[in-house]
Amino acid sequence: MDELFTPPVDRWNPAVAGGLAGRDEVVYRSHLVGADPALTKEGGGNFSVKDVAVDRGGRSVEVLYMSAWGCDGATTTPDDFPALRLADLLRLRDSGPLSESEMIGHLVDSGLRGEQRQPGIETLTHAFIPARHVDHCHPDAVIALTASPGGRRAAEDEFGEEAIWFDYRQFDVGVARELADRIAGEPRCRFVLLANHGIFTWADSSERCYRNSLEAVERATRALRKAQCRPADLGGQAVRPPPPEAAEDLLAELLPAVRGALSGAGRGVVLHLDRSPEAVGFASSVRGPGWTQAGPGCPDHLVTVGYRPLVLDRTPAGPAEVLAAIRRHRDWYDTYYARYVTGPARALGKRGNGPRAVVLPGLGAVSCGPDAAKARLCADHLAQTMTVIRAADAAGGYLSLSEAQGAADEYWPLMRLKPQLRAGQEPLAGVVFLVAADDGRADAVAERLASAGAHVALAAPPGRRAAAVAAAAAISGRYGERRAVPLVRDTDRGAVRQAVLAYGGFDAVVEPVARVSPAAGGGGLARAALPVFARQGRPASILLLGEGGGGEGGEEPSAPGPAGDRRPRADGLAGGGAAVHTVVATDPEAVARAAIFLTGSGGTTWLDTTLVAVSRTPETTTTTRGNP
Repeated sequence: MDELFTPPVDRWNPAVAGGLAGRDEVVYRSHLVGADPALTKEGGGNFSVKDVAVDRGGRSVEVLYMSAWGCDGATTTPDDFPALRLADLLRLRDSGPLSESEMIGHLVDSGLRGEQRQPGIETLTHAFIPARHVDHCHPDAVIALTASPGGRRAAEDEFGEEAIWFDYRQFDVGVARELADRIAGEPRCRFVLLANHGIFTWADSSERCYRNSLEAVERATRALRKAQCRPADLGGQAVRPPPPEAAEDLLAELLPAVRGALSGAGRGVVLHLDRSPEAVGFASSVRGPGWTQAGPGCPDHLVTVGYRPLVLDRTPAGPAEVLAAIRRHRDWYDTYYARYVTGPARALGKRGNGPRAVVLPGLGAVSCGPDAAKARLCADHLAQTMTVIRAADAAGGYLSLSEAQGAADEYWPLMRLKPQLRAGQEPLAGVVFLVAADDGRADAVAERLASAGAHVALAAPPGRRAAAVAAAAAISGRYGERRAVPLVRDTDRGAVRQAVLAYGGFDAVVEPVARVSPAAGGGGLARAALPVFARQGRPASILLLGEGGGGEGGEEPSAPGPAGDRRPRADGLAGGGAAVHTVVATDPEAVARAAIFLTGSGGTTWLDTTLVAVSRTPETTTTTRGNP
């Protein structure tokens, strides 16, 4: 059973922790827990310490430093731990009925300073537990134990009076009070096992609190091992995966269609492809894919994956099968929403009805998000559900949230406010570019596009591989996870295929016009991209970088000659499903501004360039726009 879980790693460093006090103690501990995927996933769980602070009047006051709602434990700073007056929180322990809005109002009013971030929904539980340090996290092993049919008995046998089992409920003041009462009534209790959710641990020292979480995972794993009643293979293989090369060829055909179907009318999505042995094995198993329809491994997954992913029953032969399945998922989601989401919960509007993750037998899993980081988090959450299902199935089955419970949490106003749901507001958020990275100017263009919110695939010839890797790393370090990826352009078709596997597709190609001219052999990324654009079925652009003067000396680039004199160089592109534009400029900033104008917010202006816009009609006409 141990191979089902990556065990947590004890990262406690006495030399570091020994010099910390108060809020710094909990920041350090949150980094250890948040960075260990065996304990929790990004943005999951919360952490606290009770301490003394000085208010604006210079008075010492007891406070609860509580991690803010939705922050990532691995990267927290002191600002992520608002200080709340502990006495104000404790007054709610026996204050009578309290609505959710009243509870939130009290949490905000208890803040030591008005400019603080909003604390998490489990704040009152942290306050009511009479220990200095409290943690809540989502370990795979604990969730799997509580999601298995005999999990409660197995937990009682392993933990005895040291743990409280708490059936799944949405957190409110009633949950906080009940947990506090039960902990007070069990003097030996050191853990709360939250069914289908995770754990609470606590102690009077930060180190002991951390080690309690490690111990809980070890003991939950031991309990699952004792409860195992069948092989941990989900019934064995139901679908034989195709050879790796054939699988990637099929995915290169499928992913643009999936990306097009899941993108909104205005903004695209970024896809994350999980081809790990674990994902392919799960997707190809007898029981695994079906279990995912029973609900998520943890309620946090409702933010990213939703109640359930889309599951196909075989390896698809082509895009048509996947698109038909997406339509069926949309019908299911509409019914789910109509049946379970009540009037008040509809106030923030209906979420999209498309799947946020797709399980493809023989191929693995595909997840989506408004950017690469959120698509990867969706993949992480789906992977956690897969791990939980595999372990629970070996112990006899899998129990999760009902559709009614899932809908209540998915449309809970507090859940809708999680940062993981927020899409970028930059002009090019959701837009993916494929850029021919022939020289350093292309790298500069890519950086400028990323600064406007885009994702960029840098297709470099073999001789510029190292430069493209360095440029992509610098861009991602500055603007966010996988905002740029390096590709080797041995062939144009190969580079296009790599870009599709990296992001699911792309919306625009930026390439020197000479590379797609008949004189260049009729090749180029732009021509190789046309089938991708056709499968996506959404607006696409080709930006051809024409030769121009000026740039360094401040001269204007030379304008094209008579209208249409560049038409032969775009021959075969117009009418291919993309708007074709020629940008005559040498300055990377000018090129990027033109790209933002053409593919982002229409109000953006550009400098130092002349733009030739070629329509997509078969009768190609050419218009010229100069500097604004």
